[in-house]
Amino acid sequence: MDRAIDNVTAMVPALLFLCAGVPLASLLDRLGFFEALAITIDRRFEHLPVAVLWWLAGATTVVLNLDTTVVLLTPLYVRLARRAGVDPLPLALIPLLLASFASSVLPVSNLTTLIAVDRLDLSVSDVFVHLAPVSAVACIAGWLAYRRRHPTALPGGRSEPVDRRSVIVGGSVVTGALIGFVAGPSAGVAPWMVAVAADLVLIATTGWLPWREVPVATAAGVSAVAVAVALVVPADVLTSTLARNGPAALGGITLLSTAAAGLVNNLPALLVALEGARSMSWGMWAWLAGVNTGAVVVPLGALANLLWWRLVRDEGIDLTVRGYLRMVTPIAVPAVLGAAAAMAATRLIAG
Repeated sequence: MDRAIDNVTAMVPALLFLCAGVPLASLLDRLGFFEALAITIDRRFEHLPVAVLWWLAGATTVVLNLDTTVVLLTPLYVRLARRAGVDPLPLALIPLLLASFASSVLPVSNLTTLIAVDRLDLSVSDVFVHLAPVSAVACIAGWLAYRRRHPTALPGGRSEPVDRRSVIVGGSVVTGALIGFVAGPSAGVAPWMVAVAADLVLIATTGWLPWREVPVATAAGVSAVAVAVALVVPADVLTSTLARNGPAALGGITLLSTAAAGLVNNLPALLVALEGARSMSWGMWAWLAGVNTGAVVVPLGALANLLWWRLVRDEGIDLTVRGYLRMVTPIAVPAVLGAAAAMAATRLIAG
């Protein structure tokens, strides 16, 4: 039971961000911010390259975190697609995919990495050297797979009035939130606290309390999975596996941890691997690479996936589990395989 409590405690920051992030997106939408921003972008580009949106999502994940990418870019990309008269789902996939593919570059990019950094006393350079190549390969492989299946440019250039109040108020709140996400942790202010503060400002501005938007049931369900994992899975189940450090073994561990994230969510999957670990091994780096990069393969893989799914449903996009897998798997699988190969190559180069 102590392990179960520790697992849930480690997940609390992510669960709180989940519960604050959905209302934040809904409030910004209620304000009209995403529509106004989409109109502004649409007016400035006669043909908007989708590659720009891909790498914007990647940069947002690296510099901020994967949840911010999902919350702020998913509604915006849906609006851009609808204004262009195309199916919004392929464009909405981009924040979801990059939230996983680009989340291993810096500790701040993903809570899983932050947990490993805290538990094993790692530096920013340690994370960058071992995992940045994995993210870079995953992003490139993912883009190559994405552009084979979906359009690479959106028609634009339409002239339409912009609601300046929405841009100014929404832009001010988003800017303040982004500053808080970057500078807050060093001052003891967690990202979920910043999101709650932004929620309160927007509630006061719009006069709307989005209490129905708080995904309490989703947070409770993921917590229950974490408790079950702690109670059922032995603490030393991965000890021998993570002791391996050959290039081929590391590629296999990356794929194995991808499967584990899909079964139980990436946070419990990481916490099981950290049980009893005293230092960071190559096997642990490979495990972290998999739970970060491969978490997108199935909806349960990461809280960001569940957050994204809730947001697209709020946008009126009906997406089943089968539909999720049909859209994501052809892009995610090449990216994960590329990540596994990159992990093996990094080990070979390091010697």
